[in-house]
Amino acid sequence: MKYDAIIIGAGVGGLSCAAKLANYNKKVLVVEKIHHIGGTSHIFHRGDFYFPMGPLSFSYPDLVDQMLKSVGIKEEISYNRSHFQLISPNIDIIYSKQLKHLQKDLIEKYPEEEKGLNSFFSLLNEIIDNIHDIYEWNPDYAIKQNSGNLFEKSSKSLNEKYNLVKKYSEMPSKEILNEEIKNSTLIRLLGSQGTYEPVMSMLHLGYMWNVMSEKGIWFPSCGIHGINKLLYNSIISNGGQIKLNTPIREIIIENGTIRGVKTENAVEFFSDYIISNADYKTTFLKLINKEQLSSDFYNLIKNNSYTGSEFCVYLGINPEKVDLDKARADHLFYRKDIIEEDNIDDKNEIRSGKFRNKEIEICFWSEKAKDSVPEDRKSLILRVNFPYELMKDWRIGVKKRKDGYQSYKEKLAQKLIKTVENILPGLSNSIVKMEIATPLTYQDWGKRFRGSIAGWSRDLEKVQGFDSELFIQTPIENLLMVGLYAAKELFLGGYPTSMYTGKLAADWIIKQN
Repeated sequence: MKYDAIIIGAGVGGLSCAAKLANYNKKVLVVEKIHHIGGTSHIFHRGDFYFPMGPLSFSYPDLVDQMLKSVGIKEEISYNRSHFQLISPNIDIIYSKQLKHLQKDLIEKYPEEEKGLNSFFSLLNEIIDNIHDIYEWNPDYAIKQNSGNLFEKSSKSLNEKYNLVKKYSEMPSKEILNEEIKNSTLIRLLGSQGTYEPVMSMLHLGYMWNVMSEKGIWFPSCGIHGINKLLYNSIISNGGQIKLNTPIREIIIENGTIRGVKTENAVEFFSDYIISNADYKTTFLKLINKEQLSSDFYNLIKNNSYTGSEFCVYLGINPEKVDLDKARADHLFYRKDIIEEDNIDDKNEIRSGKFRNKEIEICFWSEKAKDSVPEDRKSLILRVNFPYELMKDWRIGVKKRKDGYQSYKEKLAQKLIKTVENILPGLSNSIVKMEIATPLTYQDWGKRFRGSIAGWSRDLEKVQGFDSELFIQTPIENLLMVGLYAAKELFLGGYPTSMYTGKLAADWIIKQN
């Protein structure tokens, strides 16, 4: 049987694409490597608790609803806004409020920086005013059609907006912040939404603050995994097929033309359109014969960087045994010390479980997902950046580890918990359930390339050479990409950007036919 389209991967990008195509009566096959849909946008159970594998919330809920309705999903979803707090040696602040309120708070805390803050926020607001709906007007955020772009840069106002976006996509935010502001705590907060030195462009920083403060970050009443289930049901009800536990060995290409896919069991499925929800490196470095690609493109994908990985501890707790008074939001970022990199061996510190100089995310998960815990219990999640290189030697095969791995990650978890106890006293004694994920977990269970968790690198210097903002179209005709890695920057935040790329890919195929 030949399909109208084959989608590799049942992440939200693949599911969104398949749902749109199936809604247009296309014969669709989704092949998923593992045993469940949703990729890391899924949950797992430990006893009476359940926890999220990946994303905790998302932005642009109105756009998500719109995309769901476009594939015939009628269920009503309500949303609760998530808020974010930062505690470091120099500041304790909730920073997820509207920018005008954040600006006022910061001027009150740092009156000597008023002039610089006003100047920076003026620029930030100008950027956000131009990018909050960028997908509606900017041709770089659409798929190019045979007849040209979906949007034309025709009017003077659109040309001005386009040029502004281009300008700030190439301008390091660190330069702007260092010109306007002297206080290093402020520079780090405004440049990273945390405690790290700014590394991203002003455009990317604008996306981040738009999502965090203006649009907000929200949790759906059905859970993120619930949205995946709605998409799954839509695909099946419209005649689409989803095959789980079906890893792909190869994308079949003959004379530069897409023919189909071959599974690890050597079963072949055929279609003139392949959509990959796997990441770029997996797709082009592992699933496609190198001879089918130009050396320039192959090296571009090989040499550009993804975001790193993380170490994650899931905790079910007895709330009566821990002091949670310092937490004023359902997401708390905490850093005990701020030591300059030149004065510390960062890799050895984190390898040995010294997290004092790392920013730790604490998500009070059960405050978001009330049904995720048994009665009289709460749950939280601790996450910290952790280089894949420091964990990779424990891996001796897929889901296979050297002796000592379990005890090593448990020791790391205990040290992470001890660090967090500086602001949540009693946490160690409150634990009734614990699970641990490392970069190897994200690699082997989440199928993330080297454990990468959030698309392409945010560092302006680590993603270069691309001539577009969306990477949906590829050099191979009728091979499309969707998901986190199909966009240079997560301009809508992670989950909605993945959905949006899936929608665009489906729209493009529909227009071809």
